[in-house]
Amino acid sequence: MRELVIVIADLYLEPEPAARTAAPPISGHGPDAGAAPGIQHLARFGDETTLPEGWRAWVARWLGLPQHACEPPASIAAAALADAPAAPADVPAARPGAPAARSDARAAFTGERADRAVWIATPMHLIAGLTSVHLDRRSVLRLSGAELAELTASFRDTFRGSGFDLDPLESGELLLSGPPQPASSTATEPARMLLTSIAEALPAGQGAPALRRLSSEIEMWLHDHPVNDARVRRGAAPVATLWLWGGGAPPAQRTAGARETAAAAFGSDAYVRGLWRLAGGESRPMPVDWAAMIGEPGAQRALGVVEVAELLHANTSWPLARALAEVDRRLISPALAALRRGELQRLVLLANDRSHIVRAADRWRLWRRLRTVRGALEALA
Repeated sequence: MRELVIVIADLYLEPEPAARTAAPPISGHGPDAGAAPGIQHLARFGDETTLPEGWRAWVARWLGLPQHACEPPASIAAAALADAPAAPADVPAARPGAPAARSDARAAFTGERADRAVWIATPMHLIAGLTSVHLDRRSVLRLSGAELAELTASFRDTFRGSGFDLDPLESGELLLSGPPQPASSTATEPARMLLTSIAEALPAGQGAPALRRLSSEIEMWLHDHPVNDARVRRGAAPVATLWLWGGGAPPAQRTAGARETAAAAFGSDAYVRGLWRLAGGESRPMPVDWAAMIGEPGAQRALGVVEVAELLHANTSWPLARALAEVDRRLISPALAALRRGELQRLVLLANDRSHIVRAADRWRLWRRLRTVRGALEALA
């Protein structure tokens, strides 16, 4: 394989204040030690570049689709619904006799409703404080296919006549479609919200008031919703809201056949799935053994998208450093080993609006300073 690109999609770090640069390194010998030799290697030997447009635009150009690099994430995600079933085939109806979910987003992409606007609707768990609500790295939720199907059917019944509709995405999120907006409205991506306040992250722009009203109505709809009742009973965090972001119009048409046939993509990210669909291909779920991507038959280039929040939800006692250490153990360090063996020519890590690119010969750059894990993470900040 010529190249492996690893995206940590939800890793955004606030730069350390100058007064804290002398803080002790992340170290130790317990399960939370946060040892990440692969990240340290990339930070020491790799070539670092800032990504002013973010990792999504980088991936679009890497795939050979520069015309889609600047399109909003929801516009690309809508492409994943084209010619797809309204809900996963193995997901039952939300309730007996419930009609199949309508897909305005799919109709918009195929040209039947070309004037529709779309937004990614990310399920969020908000933590109530004494005077305000806040969030942490576990606040972004990924719902099951059955939960998504029940919410889409319930939304259609509750918001009938509003002009808005929901479609399930295989990422565990939803796609909201609605009337065209008078002007674009922007909202902060959920993974970036730890760097700002919720008030500052809300939709802004001429079309924002309608989205804010809808968001308030969605919060009331979700309060005591059967989906949340079931989640609470099994000890899962309830869905407080659907965060609407990345809005825009669906792409006018596909770019079928543009994808390099030797490129493969892995992960459930809605943007990547839509981007590969626009290129005439299909992305796949991450394999159980993440490192298996490196030996993907016939693939000269591969892209893998992972999220630390997924690991944090599965391991409730883990801090961020432990989750990053797991990404390192399962994917980054094995990729570096393949690089040393000559099975891989180039490794790219995209995280926190930075790219780190390393090749096998780069390990001889011994004059570069060795960094602690904390220092390596700060290199991504």
